[in-house]
Parts: sequence; structure tokens; C-alpha cells
Amino acid sequence: MDPISLQNSTTSNLLRISGLASGIDTDSIVKQLMTAASQPLYELEQQKQWLQWQQEDLQDINTKLLSLRDNTLFKMKLQGTYLAKTVSSNTSIATATAGVNAVNGTYILNVNQLATAATSASDSALNAYTTNSDGSITYNSLILAGTTCTINLNGKQITLGSSDKDWTINDIVSAINKANAGVNATYDTTTDRLFLITNSTGSNAKIDFSGTTDSNALNFLTNTLKLNTSTVTGTDASFSFNGVNITTSSNNVTVAGINVNLTGIGQTTLSVQTDTDTIYNSIKSFVDAYNDVITQINSKLTEERYYDYKPLTDSQKSQMKDSDITLWEQKARSGDLSGNSTLTSIYYNMRNAISGTVTATDGTKMTLSSIGITTGQWYEGGKLYIDDTKLKDAIQKNPQEVMDLFTKIDSATELNATPGSSKDDGIAARLYYIVNNGINSITQEAGGGQYQLYDNSFLGQQINDLNQRMSDMQDHLNTLEQQYYNQFTQLEIYMAQMNSQSQWLSQQLVG
Repeated sequence: MDPISLQNSTTSNLLRISGLASGIDTDSIVKQLMTAASQPLYELEQQKQWLQWQQEDLQDINTKLLSLRDNTLFKMKLQGTYLAKTVSSNTSIATATAGVNAVNGTYILNVNQLATAATSASDSALNAYTTNSDGSITYNSLILAGTTCTINLNGKQITLGSSDKDWTINDIVSAINKANAGVNATYDTTTDRLFLITNSTGSNAKIDFSGTTDSNALNFLTNTLKLNTSTVTGTDASFSFNGVNITTSSNNVTVAGINVNLTGIGQTTLSVQTDTDTIYNSIKSFVDAYNDVITQINSKLTEERYYDYKPLTDSQKSQMKDSDITLWEQKARSGDLSGNSTLTSIYYNMRNAISGTVTATDGTKMTLSSIGITTGQWYEGGKLYIDDTKLKDAIQKNPQEVMDLFTKIDSATELNATPGSSKDDGIAARLYYIVNNGINSITQEAGGGQYQLYDNSFLGQQINDLNQRMSDMQDHLNTLEQQYYNQFTQLEIYMAQMNSQSQWLSQQLVG
């Protein structure tokens, strides 16, 4: 084949011929050429990895901010958090909890009568089961198949019996319970009796069979179930609270903001006090959550950057041990958010909110340090510390001021702006506002994470752009690699032809 015909061949369809005529290691040379040509692609991969690390770390911080906002700050900006009360009493007479409106003080409770449910039971054993020789139980038929009767319980018609099977005591209990007559039925095998009890207590609770007109049904109630069909009612609770007589259908009542559960007859004192421990624990949980977030943000902002450690490419990883990869990437990832403007803004806004002054209802100027919460050393980046004694003392002696410090909303804010946006608002309200804005800012920069269907964040768009550039680059490299192999294939063909011609000339000369 002459050179002209070779040039006209479709080289893309030629087999890759590696050094058959020239002795050249084609694969090795092409690999080296492609390694050099792929350097821009490797740099794009490294840029993408760097952006992904930033995105992941920002989203991790956003998760912490979401938890701080929803699980802590939301609670801390509610006044009810600081109005927790504790109530002491003689629990054999009453147990009690205090609502936020309960006033601290001592109250006298005198219980004369407890509220009861209406109850009824079989007068004697029903012979509803038989004990077998092996100790097992067989329930006897109380209503034969094909026999029915209709009872009226509290105005509800209940049909007992059916056409297809005998009914035992269990079927009767089930029918009563499904009737929604306000009565629960149970059968006790030990006493062999049926027990009825109303769902509610008080004089309005009743067990009333008076609407039963069927003589067979009445006979079944009295002779088979051994029930007294006279109407039975419950009783109301009767007690006095600081001398005021009260009657109620339930043993669970709320008086003067105190939730009382009556348990016995007699007199007891209800002592309502501020629940210092509960309020303290709420504030401590807030401080712990705040410290967790502010420490993480500060550590990322100040993390050292190691410029000599670039993100590893897949080819580089393939030549390293897993342990070495881990150590390298720790260095390479370090400082990915160092000086990040979004985090910097959130960090200083949070610290400013914490250090601000709030004017309490009585005009007192309050800060966190006023109640024993102070900032640590400068190198700790804003971490808070609690003086337990001082904080508990402030909660006990000045609960209103403590509440105002965290929850107060300036009157001007209530009318014209979002709560927490004013420097005169409470600390928790201000922090909630700042953290919420911070969450939105991070979401705009780094996206909403795995639950976001389409990532249109700033980093997300950059990563998408790099993906497209990498895809285009890969297509170019694939084409370039094919070109290299085509060129070497052509070289091998020419070399083979020249060798053949050389041999022919040598033969002619010899001849």
C-alpha cells in the first residue's frame, strides 16, 4: 500500500498497533502524553473538591444553627420558660403542678370527697367458664346460636348474641365495649364476675339500663349476668381551696393557676415557688448549645490553611495508603472556611447580641454578666461560662428581670419590625433573629443539603459549572487520546512499509 492510500484510510477504525514495526512502547508514551494533557482536568477536580469541602462544612454549621434556633432559642424567647413553678403538698391528699399564671404563695386545700365513677358488678359467680383437667379454661356458652336479645345501656342499643355461633362472656364484654355507651366492661376469672365502670367520674356518670324493655334482655341481665339493673351514678369531688367551697365532676382540677390532682380525704398545704432548678437548666442548656455553635464557627474561621497540601486526585489516591490519604486530606481541608465572610458576619452578630444590654420592665439595665454568665478568655472565641450560685440567686430573687433579659420585645419592634431586630430586644429574641438570618445566608451560599431538589446556591452553581467544564475537558481528552493512538498507528504502518521496501531493495542488490 502506498503512502497516498494510507493517508486516505479511516484511521479511527484502525487497530492500535503497539510497536510491532518500530519497537516503540506506544501505550507508555500515550499515557505520559495524556498525563501532561490531563493536568488542567486534575486542577478542575481539585477546585471542585475544595468547593465541596466548603459546602459540606457550611451545611454542617447550618445544621447546628438550625438546632440552636429550633430546639433552644425558640424555647428561650418564650416567657413561659422563666415562669416554671414547683408545688409541694401531702401527696396522699393531693399532687399538684403550677401553671405559668400561678402566684407564689401558700394555699390551704381541704378535700371532703373524691369524684368517683359509677360502677356495677355481678352479684355472684356467673359460671362463665370450666376448668379442664390440664388446668386450661374453656369458656361456656351464655347465649346459644340463633338467640339474641337487645339491652339499652345509657341510651345505646346493644344486641347480644348472633345467628351463627354461641356467645361466651368474652363476646358480651366486647359488644358492651364497642357500643360507646361510656361504660367499660371487664370479666375477672378469679371471681367469675362481670364488672362495669364508667369512663368518666362525677354525678353525671351513670350505668343506666332503664331503657331496656325486652323481657328476655332484662332476664339475661339479672339472671345470667347477675347484674342489678337499678341506675348507678358516680359522685362529684367536694373540696375547699383557701376557704372557697368547690364541687367538680373530676379529681383533676385547676384552681388559681395550680393543676391539682385529688388523691385522698383531708387537709394539705400547697406551697407554690419559683422552680429555680428547671429555669437554671433551661438557661444552662442554652449556654451549652450556644458554646457548641460559636466554638465551631470560630474554629473554622481561624483554622490554619496549608497551601502546600492540595486536594488529592483519584490517580494520586491510587498510589497512597488509606492512612496517608486521611492525614493528607486533613491538612488539605484545613482552613477551607478561614475568613469566610458569611460566617464572620454571623459570628460577630451573635457575639454582639450576647454582650448587649437589655432594659428590664422595672428600668434595670441587665446583661448576661448581671446574672452570672460571662465570656471566657479572648482566645476562647466568645465561649460563655456560668457562675451557678449567682445565676440561681438571680432566678430566685429577680425572676422578672431574668425573663426580660432573654424575652423582652421592644414596643417599637412590636409595631414596626421583626421581633429580635432591635438592639433593645431581649437576648434570646435577638439571637433568634440573627441565627435565622444566618441560616438563610448560609443556605444561599452553600445550599440546603441532601433534601434540596435543586441546588441554586452560590457554591452549588460553581460546582455545576466545574462539572460542565470537566465533562467538556474529558471529551477533549478522549478525542486527543484517540488522535495520539491514530498517529502512532500510522507511524507503525509506515515503518512496516519502509521495512518491507528495505528488505526488497536488499534482495535486489544481492541478486
